[in-house]
Amino acid sequence: MAIRCKICGVRPATIHYTEIVNNKMVSFDLCVECAEEKGIDVQKSSSYGLGDLVAELIDGTVQDETAKIGRVRCPECGYDFSDFRNIGRLGCPECYRSFEAQLQPLLRHIHGGTLHGGKTPVRISDSGAGGPSVLQLKDELAKAVKSENYERAAELRDEIRNLESRSGHKSGSGGTKE
Repeated sequence: MAIRCKICGVRPATIHYTEIVNNKMVSFDLCVECAEEKGIDVQKSSSYGLGDLVAELIDGTVQDETAKIGRVRCPECGYDFSDFRNIGRLGCPECYRSFEAQLQPLLRHIHGGTLHGGKTPVRISDSGAGGPSVLQLKDELAKAVKSENYERAAELRDEIRNLESRSGHKSGSGGTKE
């Protein structure tokens, strides 16, 4: 049994459409006619690459932002933001800084935010116990040494060694042996 269009309920759904509304992902199964009425371009070929997808997503989101900001050009590679909109890829690492104002609303639209939490590699985490990571402890250690709080620094050093020995990883911090 074919899935029916979510809008008209009559024709078979041949297009799966997903959008972010109020930071929540909403998906629709649509027929071609209803998709076109909604403004979805259904004439694209099925060999849709990631660059095409990104270019399609950013097109509507950043048009207003680009009009407000103007035509910014990357000083490193010469790309302007319309190049990114057309091909869906940035030209170099400097583009991220050059187009930051245009990329922020795009990232909010696509991902619902602009901060990436990522994952902590096992070798620097506290084995999932919810405690501080080795990197956090090393930062705290540096602050303790700078403020000449050597007792706290020794505690932190021992805690770092304990975490590193549990994970089987020795940091190359260049510390001295006692």
